[in-house]
Amino acid sequence: MKVILAGYNIDATIIDKAKRGENVSELPLTPETVSVAYARISRDPRPVTELRQRSIDDVESARRSARNIIFEMNHQSVAEHATFNFDILDISRLCVEHLEWHRLCSFTEKSQRYQELVGDYVLPKEFEGEARPLFDGMMKEQNNLYTKAFGILLDYFKEKNPEMLEKKWERRVVEGYAKEDARYAVSLATKAQLGFTANARNLEYLIRSLRSSPLDETRQLAENFYSLAGAVAPSLILLTDPTEYEKEFGRPLVEDHFTKTHSNTRQYVAALLEKHGGPDVSNLPVEGDVKLVDWTRDADRATVTAILHSHTKQPIEKCGQLAAELLKNGEAEALVKEMLRYSNPWESATREFEAAGFTFEVVLSAACYGQMKRHRMSTQLVQDYDVELGCTIPPSVIDVGLKSEFEALFKSTNEAYSELAKYDTVAAQYVLTNAHRRRMLVVANARELHHISRLREDAHAQWDIQNVSRDMLALAREKAPLTLMLAWGKDAFSQKKSELNIE
Repeated sequence: MKVILAGYNIDATIIDKAKRGENVSELPLTPETVSVAYARISRDPRPVTELRQRSIDDVESARRSARNIIFEMNHQSVAEHATFNFDILDISRLCVEHLEWHRLCSFTEKSQRYQELVGDYVLPKEFEGEARPLFDGMMKEQNNLYTKAFGILLDYFKEKNPEMLEKKWERRVVEGYAKEDARYAVSLATKAQLGFTANARNLEYLIRSLRSSPLDETRQLAENFYSLAGAVAPSLILLTDPTEYEKEFGRPLVEDHFTKTHSNTRQYVAALLEKHGGPDVSNLPVEGDVKLVDWTRDADRATVTAILHSHTKQPIEKCGQLAAELLKNGEAEALVKEMLRYSNPWESATREFEAAGFTFEVVLSAACYGQMKRHRMSTQLVQDYDVELGCTIPPSVIDVGLKSEFEALFKSTNEAYSELAKYDTVAAQYVLTNAHRRRMLVVANARELHHISRLREDAHAQWDIQNVSRDMLALAREKAPLTLMLAWGKDAFSQKKSELNIE
């Protein structure tokens, strides 16, 4: 693992001095001065430019203010004015999942769809001992099949798309088809790299959360963030160190939320299932691997009501009554179309579409989850990977006759997983592949479904996430045909808009 502090914001006054060639080595190169200056705006009448200069002139005073304002007065939003950028190299895909669970940060990750893998993987500390030969052997077997499959799939896709071999960028697309399907053979231990950006408030929360992880790699990532950001902004990254916090404020830092919540609840739920567990008797709408668990009843009415409310001065009761009348007499469709008149394939639907909500349970592969987790405005809850749910095999793998080899690999992987679980049940997930599956709960409003559809139903999206998003939208459109009438992939958007006579 390698974590580098790539950048952070500092006051523009200092940047301007550096541009003019002035010596800034004695000036505070820290985002704390900006955060504290903005914190003082609420009570100090002086211009904010003066407040920033005051923080620069006396950084120690600024740091004392930051500690008092953020931790004593609990105004933690002040820390959001400080931003950090990190280069992260040589961490596992499993560790990336733990990091990217924190949705109010920004991530740009190396894509296994566009880059050929070379067999690099993380050796978890949990398996450095006698379990290492088993782990290394499984990695070798998976990577060997990846290499073999990539070559065969590349020939397959070249033959299938001869018109795309003339231009360099189109050849890369064809190569991407082979890479994205061959990767279903490789594990969650495969090395990744990414750029990561977070403000101090979110970074502090993330550090505390990662420190409570059962995985050594994830805890080590937290320590890297703490040491790098804490050195630059010690007054902002303080809720991560119980010793320093108690020394500063004379009271203990309670870590129960991070260290006990999930472990205790897991045990409690296990006891409840043992007591009350039984067969699943639900009869909910299902499409492929997607189940529609819950939705806003009268979803179109909720959307129309929201449109009426935000464009009048009428109370919600009046808007709701009018919405029901418009739906009954057929005028609601024209209103929703008017709202969508200026929609385009690249921008979000308006906030009125947030009034209708949907809850889905999705069974999806690790490869598919890697894309679905990017839709961070939805609420997402995931179970651990479950070998009992089987594995997703790309259609192209079946077409080229590699299905039996992939199935044999998955069988070997499951056996290795079972053996490694005897050493560490959580770390055993490292050995699972991109094809292994898990259950995921997705709660999304109609506005977010518009966004998911634009990106993931589009013909250029990867086939696995296309399937899942298409099934999600199919189920949701049945419940909200007006609200989701224009929720389609970018490739179909203009045609659908024309068919609906929205001009």
